[in-house]
Amino acid sequence: MHTKKFQTGFNVMELMVVLFVAGILLSVGVPSFNGFVANGRMSTAANELASTLHTARTEAVKRRVNITVCPSSEWDVAAPTCTDTPFEDGWIIFVDSVPPAAPNMAPVNAAGVLYARGPLGRSITVAAADTNDAIGGNPFVSFGPNGYPLLVMGGNPAVFNFQLCDERGDANTGGGIAAGRWLQLTPTGRPQIYREQAQVQAAANPNEGC
Repeated sequence: MHTKKFQTGFNVMELMVVLFVAGILLSVGVPSFNGFVANGRMSTAANELASTLHTARTEAVKRRVNITVCPSSEWDVAAPTCTDTPFEDGWIIFVDSVPPAAPNMAPVNAAGVLYARGPLGRSITVAAADTNDAIGGNPFVSFGPNGYPLLVMGGNPAVFNFQLCDERGDANTGGGIAAGRWLQLTPTGRPQIYREQAQVQAAANPNEGC
């Protein structure tokens, strides 16, 4: 005597319900995940820029020389130099003369380049400004042997403010935290990151937020 075997599974109606529920979950979950990834990417970029400034300041004090940070699209060549490009395209840290010589935004030699960073990518932009207005010439941050940032080089004011933005613009990512970041260099040369939307978009930010 043979026993019949029955195969169980979804009927058409049940399959439609499953697909409908899955679609709802995806419509909610995917944007949340993308936002989580974008937040992490923005925090990493801001922290790395702050770390760059901190490193430059530390090296200036330790070596008793002038250290400059400037954007450079030549970050991956043997002897990179400063370029009139946005910071998101890459930057370098280098020894910019030994006192009493004045810094001139030119590495003393290829060995004087202490660090080179490639493009940030992923749609992150970095706007630069001094304490009062946008930068007209090549942007730079230069630290003297005392660790204090120099105010002017060759008639061009130094960068004291960085605005990091991405494709989300002026968005509240939850809890009043902005999608972008405002990084400000204090008069003593210490970088400070602002992440609250009210701070990033504040009138005190020369870059005027995202």
